[in-house]
Amino acid sequence: MLTLKFGGTSMGSAKNMLNSANIIMQQAKTDRVSVVVSAVGGVSNTLQESIDACMGGQDSSFYVQEIRKIHTTICEELGKENQAFDSNAAIAKLKPIFDEYDRLLSAVSVFKECPLSVHCRIMGMGELLSSPIMACLLESLNQKICLIDSREVIFTTGDQSEGDPDYEKTIAAFAPYLEGEIAPRARILLLPGFVCQYENGKPGLLGRNGSDFSAAIVAVSLKASKVEFWTDVDGIFTADPRIVEDAILVNDMSYEEAMELSFFGSKVLYPKTLAPLSARGIEAWSLNSHNPSARGTRIGVGPFTSRGAVRGISCLKETALINIAGSGLKDKSGMASRIFAAVSRAGISMLLITQSSSEYSISFCVRQNQASKVRKVLEEEFKYEMRAGDINTVDVIDDCAIVSIVGDSMKKQRGIASTFLDSLASQDINILALAQGSSERSISVVIHGSMGDTAVRISHRFFFNTKQTIQVFCFGTGTIGGCFLDQVRDQQKELLNQNIELKVMCISGKTTMLLDKDSIDLSSWRERKNESKTVASVDAVLDLVSKTKPLNPVFVDCTASNDLPSRYLDIFNAGMSIVTPNKRANSMSMDFYRNIRKTANKMHKLFFYETNVGAGLPVMDTLQNMFKSGDHLVEFSGIMSGSLSYIFGLLDEGESFSGAVLKAREKGFTEPDPRDDLSGMDVARKVLIIAREAGMNIELDDVKMNKLFPDDFDDSGSTDIFLKNLPKLDEYFDTKVKSLAKEGKVLRMAAKIKDGVCSVGLLEVDSQNPLYVIKGGENAFVFHTARYNPIPMTIRGYGAGAAVTAAGVFGDVLRTVSWNRE
Repeated sequence: MLTLKFGGTSMGSAKNMLNSANIIMQQAKTDRVSVVVSAVGGVSNTLQESIDACMGGQDSSFYVQEIRKIHTTICEELGKENQAFDSNAAIAKLKPIFDEYDRLLSAVSVFKECPLSVHCRIMGMGELLSSPIMACLLESLNQKICLIDSREVIFTTGDQSEGDPDYEKTIAAFAPYLEGEIAPRARILLLPGFVCQYENGKPGLLGRNGSDFSAAIVAVSLKASKVEFWTDVDGIFTADPRIVEDAILVNDMSYEEAMELSFFGSKVLYPKTLAPLSARGIEAWSLNSHNPSARGTRIGVGPFTSRGAVRGISCLKETALINIAGSGLKDKSGMASRIFAAVSRAGISMLLITQSSSEYSISFCVRQNQASKVRKVLEEEFKYEMRAGDINTVDVIDDCAIVSIVGDSMKKQRGIASTFLDSLASQDINILALAQGSSERSISVVIHGSMGDTAVRISHRFFFNTKQTIQVFCFGTGTIGGCFLDQVRDQQKELLNQNIELKVMCISGKTTMLLDKDSIDLSSWRERKNESKTVASVDAVLDLVSKTKPLNPVFVDCTASNDLPSRYLDIFNAGMSIVTPNKRANSMSMDFYRNIRKTANKMHKLFFYETNVGAGLPVMDTLQNMFKSGDHLVEFSGIMSGSLSYIFGLLDEGESFSGAVLKAREKGFTEPDPRDDLSGMDVARKVLIIAREAGMNIELDDVKMNKLFPDDFDDSGSTDIFLKNLPKLDEYFDTKVKSLAKEGKVLRMAAKIKDGVCSVGLLEVDSQNPLYVIKGGENAFVFHTARYNPIPMTIRGYGAGAAVTAAGVFGDVLRTVSWNRE
């Protein structure tokens, strides 16, 4: 016998129910299964909300209609998805429950009170509604099932709404099903979770996470070999993935580890669920119904091997620290027992207890909503000692968090406590109290609640300090690409000291490439690439990534190719991040611009292109953060070409235009054909990218290109002919420059965004304009925004050169790691 339990998310829609049904059928092929189902996701909360609202006098009809709508909609959707599913028949089976809910909730609304038995009846209806739907679905899929009412086989005592199982009576009730006396042909025994029968036949509940507890009780009663808890995550992680993005999935965990983590807030199975399984050696598995092929996490008899002593980190929030101190506690027997007895009589459980070695004080934690009650009972218990001054007032520190590290192997390794405390100290987190169990399986600290998440993140970093890796696949070995690879080579050792292992797996030129699944030795990469016979191929890279599955593959496009960016979508879909100085992708069609980002987000990959616009200057990141924080662009102007900055700066100094162009060419500032720079197309792409980042829906053709040369100048022909004709422009520019000088202005080749229009061309700027002083290859970006106005935000610096641009690419590559250890 195998027991399966499906949570609310696995039952939350027709699609999810079908998915869960497929899992049940698959498991039923090899073993008889018992299945426990929770309420449809969100229904239990709605039921509790309906009770609270109706006790306040609100009309019940809204909630009755809401519950009916949720379940009838699922039935109707199942009918559309599966023609064999009779939605009308399924809804008919739910009608008696809807009617009972209507009657009970109407009474609550009228009398403005909800007796405990009524509360239990209403709160259990979510499971009583979901289980018949699943039964009908499985029957429509030709499965032999038996729907069992849990209220007829699970019996409890103690608290009616959080009962303790009467195992003797429960096991006896399940015996006919186990021995085949009832439903012998049924391969699937289906039960609603959470509900049970309390003493004297009253309705009962199994408390918080009661459906999990139901599954454990069923597993024990039917002698199951294991219990599978199907949720919407792949298993149990080293920390809450919502807090720690790089939390690690745990393959195996002992019962004791799981119970410790669960008790202190981890979203693991609760101790009351694990206890009966542990007592009988029944394994529990945490599995993902949306990803059934994933291994999941096994909870069983430990210890299990692990990469480190700590198995997981948890955080229990909304707690309060109670401290009772005074000389009257020292050397007096029975004082501690009086504290614990008083709290116990109030029906309150202590979460953590610690006492100073001087015996002067005792501290313990309780739930935040119980703190005021604890204070009152302690003040009443020790009122005479307080009057005598033997005990001080009861101190309560509200809004605390208990952060715990847990692991069976902690007692075998020294320095665990010091590492834990060091991690918290690194973030200036103050520890209010500390406790460790005698088993040495856990260490807990009490801190201020606001620091809970930070404490989990930093301690996770310290204990799960796996080496951060980057696997680089570099296309383009020209000026920028070659310089980038040299910088990586020179910095690899230092990065390793910082716990970052950067490996280059591919170096590709235009025709050939180096490709190595382990790593390429960069000491002689140029020679090896020149000797390589391997044809350059993006598909070969994608195939390697698919087979080897590197943890953090980064595709670096250092080419000026028009074709390579068209493969970006394939690269993202292969699970790679992209870093590039190539402007083509971000200046292609707006549809492509959007698809790149959509695909990157879908694949949870990164797309960094800081060097698209300002080489090594921090333009894009600054701009993105500015807009994310709510600012918006009003106007922009910028000199975004080092070559044009150099050329027009020389004109200020009296150099002729032809002379300035030739000097820039000789220094390597321009392309071999200076028209590539003078056309302004490179600047147009940059201003287009800035405009798009600012939210403008604009194409490259929309950028207005103002001509640099007069109409009568012929700029056609070969490069040599163009250079020979350049002196014909000298008089034109000389006249313009001198005329502007008389007005206190200079001539700049720049881009502008104003009133929704992007343009590139000559600007006449005076000394008040930030672009006035930009020359010598320097770039400047002037942003007038809603916040930076009237004084604009100006970013300026050297914006050209291989070393600067390569360094910017390198910086983007390093941003792909989840953290840097200082």
